[in-house]
Amino acid sequence: MIANVKTQSTTALSERSIQEFLHKASLIGHDHEPLLSGEEITTYFHLHDFNIARQVLSNATDEQHRLRLPTFYSAAHELRTKLGQGKHDRGEAVLFAGAPISEKDAKGINRHFPLCLKGISVLHKVVPKGETWDLTMPQEIWNLGEMEELYTIVNIGTLVLEEGAKVVIRGNVFSLLCQRFITLGNAGADIDYQVGIMPTPFSVDFGHGPQNGIHGENGSGGLHGRDGIQGIAEASILGRWIPEQPLNELHGADATDAENGTDGGKGRNGGMCKLAEITIRELEGRLHLFSQAGAGGAGGDGSDGGHGGNGGNGAPGLDGFNMKVPAGNGGNAGNGGNGGRGGNAGHGGISSNIYLNVPEEAVGHVRMTAFCSVGGIGGKGGKAGLGGKGGTVVPMTDATLNGVPGTNGHHGIPGKNGLHGRGRHAAVCYLNDHKYHSSFSLPKHYTL
Repeated sequence: MIANVKTQSTTALSERSIQEFLHKASLIGHDHEPLLSGEEITTYFHLHDFNIARQVLSNATDEQHRLRLPTFYSAAHELRTKLGQGKHDRGEAVLFAGAPISEKDAKGINRHFPLCLKGISVLHKVVPKGETWDLTMPQEIWNLGEMEELYTIVNIGTLVLEEGAKVVIRGNVFSLLCQRFITLGNAGADIDYQVGIMPTPFSVDFGHGPQNGIHGENGSGGLHGRDGIQGIAEASILGRWIPEQPLNELHGADATDAENGTDGGKGRNGGMCKLAEITIRELEGRLHLFSQAGAGGAGGDGSDGGHGGNGGNGAPGLDGFNMKVPAGNGGNAGNGGNGGRGGNAGHGGISSNIYLNVPEEAVGHVRMTAFCSVGGIGGKGGKAGLGGKGGTVVPMTDATLNGVPGTNGHHGIPGKNGLHGRGRHAAVCYLNDHKYHSSFSLPKHYTL
């Protein structure tokens, strides 16, 4: 698949820069003639083995790879070494740090070949003031699932970022080779950055559904008991007469229990920042690179338990000269429902290494900032439903005819709050293949 876009003509680059630009274009499969005439070319293609992938993806020399490898694995990598992501990490070490292919990983890693790539070449590119050039390749291009890794390669002669302009990549493994990188305006402001290594716009986990957990549904209340039906007494010359009738309906009926609230849904993990290698041969202006993986989704709130139904009231008794009927008993109340448990929050997304290479004289003009990701907030537990009230009785003149009141229902149990998600390590940044002590902070709910 190929897309060609006509762009502004280039300012002069050195012969060496032009030759490296064209060599990279050849590796990606881009024709030289349209590029030299100012066209921007985008293609989508596959790479089928590690050796070719390393040549195409990484712009580092063998010496740079030897320098990277001893420090490639950080504490964050160690924590996930036995997980599926650990294999991805070791595959990235092969491509970008010259690591040998592990025999134990070969079978699992080879399942991910052929690699799916997007390649962009342009001799001169201007990103206008305040705009963002998003280089991300979405999964839909290849009809792949969200867990599959995608790669974006960008080959630029001259890149000009006007004031407030940005270049971002969202969750692709990223390789950028730029001969001349120019930033205009106040590029050093704390709130500003020019290159963003951002997370996937979706959660990276084995769950499904929205990022934030769905709230539970409140439990239905219990049904109230029917009141007792008053009996019949007739007047006669001898006094009150109680005819034959069903007397069991004097009692109030029992209520039903309420339903429990349902649990809140689980939050998803935050999006992941993938490895980036950015190679700039000449830097004019200041450059701020920023990265932070996605925040974990909030757990859904547990819902409230329903209230128990009230017991039916007992009907009055019957006091006649021919019989005495005790008052009806009150019906027992229903119990309140338990509150639903709050959903556990998702963990913050994970990050991979970022390699930025610039001329040594430009190091003082570079700033790299990587923040730890933030875990989500656990959902609140639902409130307990109240127990219903027992049915009442009608006091009789003859206390021996009094009925028994119904018992009150028990209150439900409140739902427990969901667990907060954990934050994850920030990306480890390397400037000219040496570890860069980027500004970062430990966010709330961050644990190693």
